[in-house]
Amino acid sequence: MAQWYYGSSAGQHGPVDENELRAMIASGGVGPLTLVWREGMSDWMPLQNVPDFGIQQPAPYLPPYGGPLGYYPGAPVPNSGLAIASMVCGIAGYLTCYFVGILGIPAVICGHMALNRINSSPVPVAGRGMAIAGLILGYLGILITVGTILFFVFAFVASGSP
Repeated sequence: MAQWYYGSSAGQHGPVDENELRAMIASGGVGPLTLVWREGMSDWMPLQNVPDFGIQQPAPYLPPYGGPLGYYPGAPVPNSGLAIASMVCGIAGYLTCYFVGILGIPAVICGHMALNRINSSPVPVAGRGMAIAGLILGYLGILITVGTILFFVFAFVASGSP
């Protein structure tokens, strides 16, 4: 029977006979990635690649289909549609200048709804930054619109026009 050598973090071990190595495999002392060598082999190789033992590399773990609400850990996290809408309304308000206040209101509403849903969702949902950006742009747009209206009202009153 062949004499085997195996490696571990502590160094090289052996020689051990094939039955002893099989016992170590069964007890978990030697795993599929443990390097082994015996006379006649050209180089050390992982135990899983040695045909004498018939060890196959375990398949990667896949969670059951769907997980909670179809989410798999490590899967791409979807963006919140409300967060996207909030940011788009906030940016569109600034690009159109005249509709800053009008588009600021849906930006604020969608931003608050998005943050609420992101915080209470049982699965991860991305978009917190977009929701906050939409809120900031929306509130600034409303503030600029209200300030502009107040400026013109005070200018009109100060001019003394009847």
